[in-house]
Amino acid sequence: MSTGLTPKQRILRTIKRQEIDRLPTQIDFSGACQDKMSKHWNLNGDREMAPFLGNHIIYAYLNDAVGNIKARKVGQGDISYDDWGTGFENVSEGPSPVSYPLVDMSRWPSYKFPDPNERGLLDRAKEVVADFGDEYLVTSYQIFSLFERAWLVRGFENFMMDMVVAPDFAETLLDKITDYSVRIAERYVNAGVACGRIADDYGGKTGMLFSPEMWRALMKPRLKRIFQVYQDAGIPVLFHCCGHITPIVGELAELGVSVLHPVQPDAMDINELKTKYGKKLVFYGGISTSGSLPFGTAAEVREDVRHAVDILGKDGGYIVAPAQGITSDVSAENIEALRQAIVEFTDCL
Repeated sequence: MSTGLTPKQRILRTIKRQEIDRLPTQIDFSGACQDKMSKHWNLNGDREMAPFLGNHIIYAYLNDAVGNIKARKVGQGDISYDDWGTGFENVSEGPSPVSYPLVDMSRWPSYKFPDPNERGLLDRAKEVVADFGDEYLVTSYQIFSLFERAWLVRGFENFMMDMVVAPDFAETLLDKITDYSVRIAERYVNAGVACGRIADDYGGKTGMLFSPEMWRALMKPRLKRIFQVYQDAGIPVLFHCCGHITPIVGELAELGVSVLHPVQPDAMDINELKTKYGKKLVFYGGISTSGSLPFGTAAEVREDVRHAVDILGKDGGYIVAPAQGITSDVSAENIEALRQAIVEFTDCL
């Protein structure tokens, strides 16, 4: 690969639509898959994995239950509880919620919200910025930022009902979550991250989980508050939102999102996205992790990479990547095919 720019410089220039030497790239794994591939390639940690893969992004996880699971720092026991009281199974493919503190609304009057100013919460993030911030794009990692956090507190079905039959309660809960997320964003900015990564999933495979109108009423203004922290600091916003969210993509751009992830080709038409929003958004992802990677041949993986680069990479504005972190059921052969294809189709631009 050509090395005219550092990964950080290349991806920031991509976001700013400035000239680059090649498209930026990223391959992420679940914990179990990273262990498998580290052994397969005889690599040790991000220090060796990131340059080997040609990665451009390093995530600054919080020092909390989910961040510990993502960073492979879990302790003893099968379940970790975060500061919100949500229980997550300590599974190697990623945090999996199993218990919800407000599933019984009788607990609401005494429920204690977590303190976003908790000491030590940003310690890991500061270390990551210090270790990787000069060379790589170190992003915040605000997972479960709004809607997802609400249902992780109430349970999914309960909160979906709350939005319809108890809107005052739903808005109160969302406001509390927004206040927390805004303060965490401020602390990430102070820690020195170069990009704000916010995550909140609104889509299924064929449509949104709730109506665009409800999203506009409940989520949009609160997302704006979180995004604004990074925008005021001159830091780009990377928004992760799974599934079919085509009806709101344009509005996310209006809110100031610079990078949209994961752009799942199984859920959205990437041709349509590039045509309509390619001048407003940088797309990050776009290579299916539910098709050829787990079930296809190496040749089919290569073709999927070529297809994504041809469409999303036209005229730039694309971070070449699988849509999601690759899980351990994907063969080492197909992962190697992915890595080689990404090199082939980005270095030739």
